[in-house]
Amino acid sequence: MESRSFQSRLRRRHEKERRNALMVLFLFALALGLWLWYCFVYTRTPEYAIRALADACARHDVAAVLRGVDLDRALSRAYDDLTDDMLRYDAALTAESKERYERFYGIIKPQMTEGLREVLTGYIATGEWSLPQGMSLTKGRQLGIDFERFMERSQFRNMELVAVEKAKVAGDTADVQVAIRDRVTETPFSLRLRLERAQEGHWQIVRMENYKLYLDTLAPRQNQDIADYIAATHDLVAAYNQKLEDLQGRFSSLAGSARGRFAGNIAVSLSSLIEDEIVPTLKERQARLDAVAIPKGAAYLANLRHTSTDLSIAAWTHYLKGIATGENAEYNTAETLLKQEMEVELRIIDIIHHNTVSQALPDIP
Repeated sequence: MESRSFQSRLRRRHEKERRNALMVLFLFALALGLWLWYCFVYTRTPEYAIRALADACARHDVAAVLRGVDLDRALSRAYDDLTDDMLRYDAALTAESKERYERFYGIIKPQMTEGLREVLTGYIATGEWSLPQGMSLTKGRQLGIDFERFMERSQFRNMELVAVEKAKVAGDTADVQVAIRDRVTETPFSLRLRLERAQEGHWQIVRMENYKLYLDTLAPRQNQDIADYIAATHDLVAAYNQKLEDLQGRFSSLAGSARGRFAGNIAVSLSSLIEDEIVPTLKERQARLDAVAIPKGAAYLANLRHTSTDLSIAAWTHYLKGIATGENAEYNTAETLLKQEMEVELRIIDIIHHNTVSQALPDIP
């Protein structure tokens, strides 16, 4: 009896060991299959290419990003879509003017796309958005267009990848739909990317198929937010602009009477005007602007106004030091800052003009 019980226990143990061994073999085969699928199937799919690209951006690996994106082709198409979209939003253009602008955008396209490439690769490398510097033709308005404003209208700086949704492969081309989001307005969008298989076998993004639709999707939300913000601050800005214009007139009158030599009572009067009236008025104006609720889509305009105020205060501060010390370097610094402020103010004027025109347009399908 005990012998049969022992043999039964032994048989059950052997069966359990055999089941465990089969389970280990099954798990090993599954792991091996998944590994082979990942290495030889998934890593060669467009979906993997998009995720690898996002990971390369997070690692600031410029070479890996340029391997996954044919940046020249992608930017060339994006530039055409963006400039076409910009022209559609200017109701004041006649057919002749529009044709002239189209030729103009075509002429400067190589320089503008190179500027976009420089900015994008710089962002990938550092994680910071920096505009072209040095001898670049896209610095400032050298090409007859404000590159900073152009970058803002491209929406590249606010575009965020959320998920890879689906892909359709046809030979050496693929269409991948990705979920993206505009960080500022939090607007979701399904962006279609066209990918092509490179000679080395990996997939590359060559264009954004519905980028223009993305721009048109964001425009109504941003335009409405900007219009609301402009309306909310109109009276405030108008009142302070008049006050600052009057103060500027008094400064110019005093400075003109000094004939370039600030000393004695004139120097005291100029310093007092800057220190006690101009700078406090600028700070007061900005404080009141900061107290106004800023719609999400108007954040860029609000930030530009803040930047303009900061530059103006810095310029007047250097004028104040120049009057006190007589050093030309202080006056030169002040003039440089005022030029920078003027660039920002022109950008603000452009946004307000564009918004006014946009509000008069019918909805773009």
